[in-house]
Amino acid sequence: MAHAHETKDGSIKFGLILNSLYTIVEFGFGLFTGSLALIADATHNLTDTFTLTVSYFANRLSKREANASKTFGYGRATILAALLNASVMIAIAGFIGFEAIQRFRNPVDVEGGIVAIVATVGIAVNGSIAYVLSKNRNDLNMRSAFIDMAFDALSSLGAVIAGLLMLFTDMPHVDAVVGLLIAVLLLYNTIKILKEAVQILLEGTPKDLDITEITNAIGTHDKVLQVDDMHVWAIRSGYNTLSCHIVIEEGELINSRKIVEEVKRLLRQNYFIDHATIEVELEECLEHDEHEKH
Repeated sequence: MAHAHETKDGSIKFGLILNSLYTIVEFGFGLFTGSLALIADATHNLTDTFTLTVSYFANRLSKREANASKTFGYGRATILAALLNASVMIAIAGFIGFEAIQRFRNPVDVEGGIVAIVATVGIAVNGSIAYVLSKNRNDLNMRSAFIDMAFDALSSLGAVIAGLLMLFTDMPHVDAVVGLLIAVLLLYNTIKILKEAVQILLEGTPKDLDITEITNAIGTHDKVLQVDDMHVWAIRSGYNTLSCHIVIEEGELINSRKIVEEVKRLLRQNYFIDHATIEVELEECLEHDEHEKH
């Protein structure tokens, strides 16, 4: 686990340094050429610097041990970071979209050759960072950073195409078109991250798990008569938790510990549920409770 955290920290540091240097260069050339595609990409890269910074500190915070006030630890710090990053990216997408619409009304002459060269460097920079971050995509915080950088590489490709079109054709609106496409794609990818972060914070069932399937799987144990009060949620990305009641015969009470351990093993092996709280109920007690209700 410690090695995994160190790998994440190293990946984020690498991305943060490389992205910061390129953002300064791209902003400068964007202002020099007047290219909205470059300025939009540089603005997004600036948010990446913020994103990677937040991700780094959230990852560091998530390493802190659980205590009496935070009994599940600080794992959700990375989810809060993803939520914050997504909120910032939505605002940036809105800004870029607004500027693109203004450029449609008032086209600006842009040095297409310089735009294409700078954006080509951006593909290499953002692609390298995305590749490094891709090794930890099972973590939502890291995945939000990965998607951000992969999208940056794609938007840089769009800027290259825009630069070449402006260089070899008389298409003044192409810069605004690329800027608007960047905004739309950024918004689309950000909303997916936002929805997943909210799902975890609301303790919803992880999207890759089916409660009915899990309930039926537990019910296949030959000593389990019934499964009730099933809840499945994620503490953080990749760390799933479950609580439920299982009903057994009174004669199996002496074996209840063994039965619970077997059910937990099934949950770990088949559904990657790391933490399960299973309450055992006796069939006779359940029948008595139901009789009392009636």
